[in-house]
Amino acid sequence: MMYIYKEVNHLKSPLNTLFNSSARIIYLSSFHKQEISWIKEENEFKYHFSPPRHNYHYPKMPVILQSNGLPWDIGNAYLLGQLSNPTLSSMKTLVSRAIHLKYYLQYLEDTNQHFLDLPKILHERAPQKFKLFMNHVLDSHDYSSEYINNILSTIAHFYSNIRYESLIHEQQFENEPFESVKKTIMVNNNVGLAKSLDIMTNNLRIKSSRKPIPELGKLRDEGSLRPLTYEEQKTLIENLQNGVTSIEVELMIRIALETGARQQSICTLSIDCIIKAFESLKSNQTVDVVVVNAGQKFKTDSKGGRLNRLIFKRDLINDLVTYITCERARERRSKENSFYGDTVDNYVFLTRNGNPYLSAQRELYDRRNPNTKWNQGSLVMIPKNGQSLRNEIARLVSRIQKNEPEFCNFSFHDLRATSGMNLVRSMRKKGYPDSKIFDYVRQHLNHQNFKTTESYLNFDSDLQEFNDIQESFGSMFYDEGSDND
Repeated sequence: MMYIYKEVNHLKSPLNTLFNSSARIIYLSSFHKQEISWIKEENEFKYHFSPPRHNYHYPKMPVILQSNGLPWDIGNAYLLGQLSNPTLSSMKTLVSRAIHLKYYLQYLEDTNQHFLDLPKILHERAPQKFKLFMNHVLDSHDYSSEYINNILSTIAHFYSNIRYESLIHEQQFENEPFESVKKTIMVNNNVGLAKSLDIMTNNLRIKSSRKPIPELGKLRDEGSLRPLTYEEQKTLIENLQNGVTSIEVELMIRIALETGARQQSICTLSIDCIIKAFESLKSNQTVDVVVVNAGQKFKTDSKGGRLNRLIFKRDLINDLVTYITCERARERRSKENSFYGDTVDNYVFLTRNGNPYLSAQRELYDRRNPNTKWNQGSLVMIPKNGQSLRNEIARLVSRIQKNEPEFCNFSFHDLRATSGMNLVRSMRKKGYPDSKIFDYVRQHLNHQNFKTTESYLNFDSDLQEFNDIQESFGSMFYDEGSDND
């Protein structure tokens, strides 16, 4: 069977543009999952729907629609099953899987295949053909192999799950959708010791040597990040003091620079954790810093739910408490979009409409439980992903550039790299050995990968080395040109 897909060029395009299929995803603003039971009535069994023991509702539930507008039964059955899967970390994960499955459906529709087209010859099976297509996408576009393999991983999980949950009868699997592969990998434990680990994977993956290489002047830390220079930080702080942005954005920028926290943690800080930090400092005047915990059982989110200890200075905590108790913050908490209202459970930072800048996992959990006190009369939730903050940063940069045209664009996530490099440079100036700096930076930024931390310690020397080489080449060509005059 020939592949049917649009001609691709070497520019990065949304994956949607590679397909002719109009399959799409819609989102249900409030989805209630029900249980099905079979009851015998008059010599026949009939099924009945009933609410589960915990009648949770799920915001932004994805539903995959085929090009004809009808739901894709098997794809949506898979997604529904994931709601009760304890390994599902968040609805964001479910949405990502839905998007990946939608790409697969678009491919199947474009090539007139069925997901159970699994003939005897391996490379003619539908998932293997999709892998070949995605390999072509990887070669023709600026996507990372990690991103493409994440899509293929979802497809593999889809096949394994519908089989395990008996959503498809075993006899319908003419052959295996993919081959299992045993691999040995090396992993580091918490103290940096390496050990081998045997894992089972599959051949529905693309082998690629393409590794994300940061641009010059950038760090690879959950993306390509550019630490702001000292001059840029000075300009930024001066503009913040002159009121070029809202007090909310100013405080969030200060937290990012001081603690190195991710946007996820800063946007989900609760009033309660700041008040407790303030009381802790108040009861002990001999210390000038306090730890605010994120992740695990704490109200503030962290990447992957890992425990992250954010270190706040006294002045910043005092300023945050002043903001929390001001009329402006109270007014935002009183808006109808503010789920937690004027309580210590609310977010420290809300938009002018009372929405969080980024929805916390605790709110998603509390909204699923109709018995929580906040759910009485609350509006339907539209999960927030931090776009409001990104828009605010873009406006801030634009205002600064009106008076400082040379000021470069930056993202909020760049402030995390800036905080890490500030720590490296400060400790080196004070004479700390690199081993000690490494430990502090790793804890400060809550890195799991040792190589990420090493890149911070090597950043200045790598950049200086490059500049020295460029200067040497420039001088050589300049000297040669002078001899010819």
